[in-house]
Amino acid sequence: MTLSLVAALGLMAACALYLAALTARAGAGLVDGGADLPGWAAMFAGAGVMVAGVGLADHLALVARFGLQAAHPAMGLVLAAMAGLIVQKRLWIAARLAGLASPGEALGRYYGSVTLRIAMLTLAILFALPWSAHLLSGTAQAVEAATGGAVARAPAVWVLAFFLFLPAVIGGWRATVLFLAMQAVLLAMLIVALAALAEGTLATPGFLDAGIPVAEGILRDMIPGVIQNSAGIGKQTAQGGIFSAMAIISTALVFTGVALSPGMLYLAQTTAAGRSKGFGAVWLVAGLGGGLMLVLLPFLAARLPFLPEALGAVEPLAAVGFTFLLVTAGQLAAGFFTTSGTLIVTREVILPFIVPGLSPRGQRLAARIALALAYAALATLAAFAPRFSAVFGGLALPFAVQLLPALIGLCFIRWISRAAVIAGLVFGLLLVTFTEPLGLILFEGLFLDLPWGRWPLTIHSAAWGLAFNLGVVLLASVFTARGAGRAHRDRLHDEFAARWALPESRPNARTALWSLTLIWAFFAMGPGAILGNSFFSRPVFTEAETALGLPSLWVWQILFWLIGCALVWWLAHRAHLGQTSSDPLRRIDFRDPAQVPGPARAPDWIAAGLARVTQRAR
Repeated sequence: MTLSLVAALGLMAACALYLAALTARAGAGLVDGGADLPGWAAMFAGAGVMVAGVGLADHLALVARFGLQAAHPAMGLVLAAMAGLIVQKRLWIAARLAGLASPGEALGRYYGSVTLRIAMLTLAILFALPWSAHLLSGTAQAVEAATGGAVARAPAVWVLAFFLFLPAVIGGWRATVLFLAMQAVLLAMLIVALAALAEGTLATPGFLDAGIPVAEGILRDMIPGVIQNSAGIGKQTAQGGIFSAMAIISTALVFTGVALSPGMLYLAQTTAAGRSKGFGAVWLVAGLGGGLMLVLLPFLAARLPFLPEALGAVEPLAAVGFTFLLVTAGQLAAGFFTTSGTLIVTREVILPFIVPGLSPRGQRLAARIALALAYAALATLAAFAPRFSAVFGGLALPFAVQLLPALIGLCFIRWISRAAVIAGLVFGLLLVTFTEPLGLILFEGLFLDLPWGRWPLTIHSAAWGLAFNLGVVLLASVFTARGAGRAHRDRLHDEFAARWALPESRPNARTALWSLTLIWAFFAMGPGAILGNSFFSRPVFTEAETALGLPSLWVWQILFWLIGCALVWWLAHRAHLGQTSSDPLRRIDFRDPAQVPGPARAPDWIAAGLARVTQRAR
């Protein structure tokens, strides 16, 4: 098995090098791919990142432990597809209108805030290093287990990181996206093939026959209530499982965090015009991705503890395929976040402020040096600090969710002000931190024990942060909507209203769309999802029981997944949020007129740091 696995990984690395060499010969921009990435590659790569970005191995383990209640948050892929459509088209247009190269620059220039640019850069680094290191460490651990220790975890980390580094350093952003698109297709094929093989060849009872085996006291095919009065993980055990209805809808926000991450926004900004955003959101993210995680993963989770051995007894290559599935998912997400985060930092900080005025060749060299340092740091964290990576990396996804008010303000709501966004972001990040292990560890280690643990009341930290974030933004905007900076924000929104307004011909249809979306969310993931426990086995309007032969909750999940795909299609095509045009755009400058025009100047904190280094060198 070890030789077969090494050969499969070597073949994937060779394909990556081939794609990187082709891209390098084509001469596309190393940092941004020429801001003209092929739509087909971007939509496949984006869908793959959406599935793998939350940690496919972790999600599979949770489903095996808690049953269908843990599979239900995968409905968040539909929610994430909606969030991506709402934000990405107008962010793409704003980038073309005002010459914005990255999501941090877009928010910073629109709100006139250095704080938001630093926040976006910090978030990009969280994704690029601790979160990616956590994923890579788990991937290397799977390789070690599959090879019986013949390939140890630490060496596997360095080898996997090196083969992720090569396509990025040779071909840059375009080569990375092409390689990710290939991995995304492979990931989908492996999930389908392994689920079919397990059900068709293994003699032990599977998901349809015996369900998902869970510990005593866990409701394997039911949601354990709307909300639970639990102090949180680490403080109190939730009865029946941790995935109440409120846990499901709040955990689904984590998938939205992937869609709003700096890397995904950068991918959207650098993609060529066309229909790829709509097609990818409907058919790949919500459709194929949601179907794989809701319909097929339970078949793998039902046999998870013994699945590799059972597959290996039938066909040794099938066991290799299962390990290869985990490796592909981990590499896909880690490679995307590390490369995108490094290139964002390079584009926003290194090239304009630290080494300005470089020739195109010098810029490519600077980007390659930054990628080398980033991947070295990634491998070091994954190999030698897995706990550190898990604790700090766990903040990345819920932190990304806190960007939603700022992005909604940039794309649609002009009266959301800079002060409101910053205040809401601060409160949101604090709430996330103190409902995640990092804040609990730091506070309880320095002061006193907090009365809650992780995710109190079975509500995910992303939802705790977003609730306070939105409340502060709305309250603060009441007093600051007409404050400084409103005039230059209006320039962008006036342009949106003039040329890219949402269709006005059928206002009743728009009202129906958003109303149906809220109703769908209530029944698909919110409190209404509790009806799925028995809706198809013991209908509410009769006392009779139906011999369905399938878990009622699973049928409920599939039904509302299909309805959600229809809503995403409506957003993408009827509301025209899934299409961008290559027609010439009128360039605008929505910087504050009070700002003094002139060449870019390094911020004081960067200039001071460089002065210390250069003076010490002398």
